[in-house]
Amino acid sequence: MEEGQLIRAIFIVFIILLCSCNSEPVSSNPITKDEVKEINEKEEEVEIIKHPTEPAIVEVPYVDQHTEAGWRLTFRDEFDVSQVSSTNWNLLNSGYKDHGRLHHYLPDEVTSDSGVLKLEVSDTPYESYPYRSGAVTTQGLHEQMYGKFEIRARFPKGQGLFPAIWLLPTDHSSYPEIDIVEMLGQLPNELWHVAHQKKGSRAFHLNEQIDGSEWHTYTLDWSPDELIFYIDDEITFRISNVSHTEMYLLMNVTVGGTWVGDPNATTQFPAYMEVDYVRIYQK
Repeated sequence: MEEGQLIRAIFIVFIILLCSCNSEPVSSNPITKDEVKEINEKEEEVEIIKHPTEPAIVEVPYVDQHTEAGWRLTFRDEFDVSQVSSTNWNLLNSGYKDHGRLHHYLPDEVTSDSGVLKLEVSDTPYESYPYRSGAVTTQGLHEQMYGKFEIRARFPKGQGLFPAIWLLPTDHSSYPEIDIVEMLGQLPNELWHVAHQKKGSRAFHLNEQIDGSEWHTYTLDWSPDELIFYIDDEITFRISNVSHTEMYLLMNVTVGGTWVGDPNATTQFPAYMEVDYVRIYQK
């Protein structure tokens, strides 16, 4: 071999050796399925470390003096949100003129603000009705037979205003009716408990010297045998039970009528029935 050819051959061998030194070694054994699984599991572990799961939210059971005494909470609204709950309440949109009523119930008259439900009464006419008012019910949303019903509220005072918190049967009949508390606006120091078993048959109790325009807690214990009424945890009236059917809760302010009379120049508008909370229990 000539000298030039020899030098060229040596140069080619050198280049080949140099390239082989810079190349990654190639495994003659392919990766097994188990190795692939192990790699994936390690990648998932790294992913968990990068994105840790959020701590679970644990709801703390509601506890008060009644649940500690063996009652089970079945309904609760503290009115802590700005919108009235549609899962808890129906907002009435209706009017009737029976018995001299002068108001039309409108959903716009019902608001929730700063932890308080407000039923507003105004002297702004609506169609043929000279007054507007608010009313809410749990009909079709929460109905039960027997239990403890507790409501903290204060009522509007004024001639012709008639606020009430009461129970009616779920079958749309008028009786029996249990009035947990009601007040004639012109007599704020008189609070009534009334139980109507049927038309023309009622038992009632008048509480005097308790100002219904101030905050009070009204409670009804309704058992198969008895109705026990409370104001601020003090028993004020008890009578044999008049209802053995499921009932729903109503809260409203009527305007005018044969018992309360019509508003006059002394009645101030707007007026408000305010409710701090509603809690219902069952044994």
